[in-house]
Amino acid sequence: MEIRIVGSGCPTCRNLHKMVLKLKEDKQIDADVKYSDDIQELVELGVMRSPALVIDGEVASVGMPGNEERLLEIIKRASK
Repeated sequence: MEIRIVGSGCPTCRNLHKMVLKLKEDKQIDADVKYSDDIQELVELGVMRSPALVIDGEVASVGMPGNEERLLEIIKRASK
């Protein structure tokens, strides 16, 4: 699975990246995690705000999911 966080480089985007990396380690999620602060990527995804959580090429969520449990739900749902 590939998980990308695409954002503007703001603290919220960086925090989401950290949350994903922590969940990957804690829950032993088999994923390649990448972070991009390229605004053009957001435009290409059709996303008007950041961060965008992109799983296997599909936008799974936009904005901060709130907490680790919610983020884990999003990742599990997108990986099915």
